[in-house]
Amino acid sequence: MSLEQNDIDQLVKNYREDFTPDVEQGLRALHGRLTPVRRLRPRNNGRLYAIAAAVLLLLTAGYFVFADRGLTELRNDTGQLATYELPDGSSVVLQSGSVLHYSASDFNTAERRLTLDGQGFFEVAPDADRPFTVSSAVGSVRVTGTAFNLRARSSELEVEVSEGTVLLQHAGREMQVKAREAALAVDGGSMEREEAPNLNHHAWRTGELRFDHTPFEQVLVYLNDNWGIVCTWKDDTTCSFPVTSSYHTSDARSVLEDIAELNGVKVRSTGTDGKHFELTGTCSK
Repeated sequence: MSLEQNDIDQLVKNYREDFTPDVEQGLRALHGRLTPVRRLRPRNNGRLYAIAAAVLLLLTAGYFVFADRGLTELRNDTGQLATYELPDGSSVVLQSGSVLHYSASDFNTAERRLTLDGQGFFEVAPDADRPFTVSSAVGSVRVTGTAFNLRARSSELEVEVSEGTVLLQHAGREMQVKAREAALAVDGGSMEREEAPNLNHHAWRTGELRFDHTPFEQVLVYLNDNWGIVCTWKDDTTCSFPVTSSYHTSDARSVLEDIAELNGVKVRSTGTDGKHFELTGTCSK
């Protein structure tokens, strides 16, 4: 911007003849009015989004470390299956509602010890020097390297082995359970072992159910163990028949209704959770 000569003359008249400008003060005033320029580096949004997503995933799937107790807790509250990698290279798939604990400092040292409440499928990294043990309120399963399904509740512990061999421990006794076998330990009771060629206790994860002249009562046990389906007979009536069929589904209700319809049994829902049913009908004993 330029000033006309008349404007300059007018400005000069406003100052005394003996006026001497204070250059340093003028510079300080000028610097005070200037706004410094900040050089901003590009924000790595991708990295921030990745961190946020990881935190959200951990909070949703349930991965917590309790420093005061030295425990790591894996809690699956997602409503779906959740897979976790353990420090020793083993992996576990947890059913929704299941919780797994292990020592944050001692795990994978002299031994590999965990506690389960719920249901999980374990694929254990082989290590004969450091046994892998999963405990519950009823007993424990001890292995060195294998794959198995484990259902741990307050009053029973059930294992079904798909690969290798496990050692079921309960009330001071031990039972060896091999591949394609299942064993059940009940609090205050004995341990029982049976053949499990179809691995039907894995169905909550695989969706595979195979029945070969399987008693209907046992089918109801599988539906309960895998998905919590509870069936009661009206007026204490019972109906037994063999079931031979295969299913690939996670819809336990449809399996129940299909088998019941084919054998003259009616199914009526008795709850709002979709897991409680009343059975009525007559069929061949």
